[in-house]
Amino acid sequence: MIRYSTEHIKPHAKVAHWNDTITNVFSPMEALPIDPLDFEAEVKFKQLGQMGIANVVSRPATIHHFASYASRSASRRFFVHLQLIGSLMASQDGKKAQLDVGDLVVCDSSMPYSLKYNENCSTLVLIVSAQDLKRHVPTPEELLGVTFSGQQCFPSATSTLLRSLWTQVEEELDPDLGVRVANNVLDMLATAWMVAKGKTSGDSAVAESRRVQIKRYIEANLRDAELSPQSVAASFGISTRYLHMLLADQDESVCSYILRRRLEECGKQLADPLWRKRTITEIAFNWGFNNATHFARVFRNQHNVSPRDFRNLCQVK
Repeated sequence: MIRYSTEHIKPHAKVAHWNDTITNVFSPMEALPIDPLDFEAEVKFKQLGQMGIANVVSRPATIHHFASYASRSASRRFFVHLQLIGSLMASQDGKKAQLDVGDLVVCDSSMPYSLKYNENCSTLVLIVSAQDLKRHVPTPEELLGVTFSGQQCFPSATSTLLRSLWTQVEEELDPDLGVRVANNVLDMLATAWMVAKGKTSGDSAVAESRRVQIKRYIEANLRDAELSPQSVAASFGISTRYLHMLLADQDESVCSYILRRRLEECGKQLADPLWRKRTITEIAFNWGFNNATHFARVFRNQHNVSPRDFRNLCQVK
């Protein structure tokens, strides 16, 4: 068992130390505590074969796995989060999952996501490679952003099994036995998903997998000014008509998704003090916009203020 903590770190260095810690344990991440001067956190971690399990305890903060971090992740991992204490809001792939004690959610390191908790919390995390999870769930992309309620039968059994695994790990469970139990957790999670969605046909699974691949491609190419439904379709060897059909049941069109994600990334940099020396136009063009007037108009439509006013308001806070 490995333990990392901010306990003996100097106050001004705690956040930076914690960011390095969670990046090493999980994937590139950045913690933004609600109160940086009163922040404490710790994580206990154990490797179980190719999988890992960790218990994170932290004071209120938001954890960001930005698009730039996702693109440089060394290997694709999935994180099965079980809430032990407090509540957690997980956001990924345009979905938000509110977790209370006993609830579960899955996140994918190959796509941006955030974890937000406004109170002290404890979260158990099973760390699984894409290859291992796919042995249990052929299209794990379907799980993203879905709340598995601990009040329901199979998610409850999954939660209980995961808690039991952690208890045994703390008592120095043999790693080989730990792997077997972890695989049982994944089997239970797959069963919970099948029951929740009534999955009996592989057709919908294939379509969902393709949809996630498309979104991952868009995320990786957001900065490209030439990114469009036509270029996305061409990269997958499909027609734009079929591309739109694949995403027809989503909440937004391909164009709307690209625009929203670009505006979100621009908003983050406009609000970030590290980017104050960059002009608004530079930031916009860096995220695929090629017309300052158009950017200002769509940004105002999204945020109800101009980019300049948005930046000024964020700097005042």
